[in-house]
Amino acid sequence: MKDSAQPAHDSYATDCRFIQAAQRRVEAMRSNEGDFLEPPVLSELEEALGQRVQKCELQGENWRNRIYRIELAHGGVVLAKQLVVGTDAILQYQYEQLRVLAALQIAGLRVPKAFGLLHAKRLLLIEFAPGKTIEALAWTSEDVVPACELAGKILARIQLARTESICPMPVEVLERDLAAAPWRLSLREKKILQRTLERLAAAKVRMGQVYYDYKPANLLFQNNELFLVDPPDVLWWGVHLWDFACFHSLMRRHLWRLSLRRPYDRHRRRSIRQSLIAFDRGYRTSFTKTHPEPAVFALAVRLFELQRNAVLMTMQKAKVTLARQKMPVASGKRLGNPLANRLTLPLLEIEKRWLFQQLARELP
Repeated sequence: MKDSAQPAHDSYATDCRFIQAAQRRVEAMRSNEGDFLEPPVLSELEEALGQRVQKCELQGENWRNRIYRIELAHGGVVLAKQLVVGTDAILQYQYEQLRVLAALQIAGLRVPKAFGLLHAKRLLLIEFAPGKTIEALAWTSEDVVPACELAGKILARIQLARTESICPMPVEVLERDLAAAPWRLSLREKKILQRTLERLAAAKVRMGQVYYDYKPANLLFQNNELFLVDPPDVLWWGVHLWDFACFHSLMRRHLWRLSLRRPYDRHRRRSIRQSLIAFDRGYRTSFTKTHPEPAVFALAVRLFELQRNAVLMTMQKAKVTLARQKMPVASGKRLGNPLANRLTLPLLEIEKRWLFQQLARELP
């Protein structure tokens, strides 16, 4: 399905080259010399919403966005997302994506309503989504299992609607993108990567628009429904399996973290393992025929997990460097905790080595 809301041009729009796109985002971070928009005032919000506003509070922020919680006079709640780094075109695209996703009418999927835009402050006003994120459920509730199974089914339905072609894996593009990763590979790792690409060269995959951030933190579960929040900001195009790998890798990281922080909580670890199985089952059983075929499915997932590892490493290294240089963009908490950013890098290196081990096991 061709998306009518696609932007004509954007420096982040990409065709499988997600590591290079991350590098362009790093350059955006470096070039941002404090274009900090003023927060919205109550009168502006009231005019945009057509309702009286009682309170507006900052709920969170990062280097790109601020999230505000707006309490209405009649008791309702609205969320506002402010693009600190971005353009009016990106703001409009996010607004349209909420409409486009809702129009898919996928069973079990709820998309927050968009109430309007405040262009002067680059602000997107959306419905408050109830429920708990799958990320929170992973640590607290047995609901993580049905939530993940539903997440797999919904992702499959989105991809069925957005499949533009089924064609061989674009291994040459992926090879060039992985060559741009900010890491050093051993001779053995280089051989494993080369063999992986050769093995997958003939595999057929679904291609089309990618959600890009289909992750547990962006999915809220309540009453056997999922709210999908944080719409894409630009057109990401590539292999659909990227989104599967994104969700899968993040749930696996939650399992690792829980194992470190709560080593005796076997019950919770078992729940997360079951949720990974449920996500895979919900996804695969939604297709009459999976692409790639089962024989190389796991190998392909690991490859995209490796690519995402390189994306995260690119961003984390930039955050550490900018914080060390005390760039304007690094003021306050917008780049996260400096110590946590530094500690994340060796963890990503450990994950990279683990992924190469998994690739080697999946190879014939």
